[in-house]
Amino acid sequence: MEKRCPRCGVQNPPVARFCGRCGLTLTVGIDGTQRAGRVRHARPLPVPEGYLPCQDAADLYYRRESALGGAPLLATEGLKLLVFNAGYPLRDVVLRISGWDKDDAELFALERELAELPAGKPVALEIPSYELPAPLKSLRVELASAEFEVAG
Repeated sequence: MEKRCPRCGVQNPPVARFCGRCGLTLTVGIDGTQRAGRVRHARPLPVPEGYLPCQDAADLYYRRESALGGAPLLATEGLKLLVFNAGYPLRDVVLRISGWDKDDAELFALERELAELPAGKPVALEIPSYELPAPLKSLRVELASAEFEVAG
């Protein structure tokens, strides 16, 4: 039975490891599927210093800082989230972002959408201070959904 590429739709031989048209790896991803954002790139880009892996995602990383730039100053300013994609370019990305306080109580859980998440270029999201009810101790970013960028 032929393997259909989830990105470009081309049929590939059953033994193919990569799509013959667009090059997408045809092996299953971290969750056992070939869904966008779950399939590891055969040659991922190097991840910049200070980035942490996103939950339930392959080759997606994040870094948090103050919305004013750099480390949080007063822990009352907004949050800037930089998302780095080391793998396949993605579109229609939905991220779940959760934060906890010093007592490990959940402060917030929200979703943010990104129209595009290109490979190798950090994309910034801002969470305004009014959405942060108290200073953060920890943060978790996970991939809720994404689509493959259509291969040219």
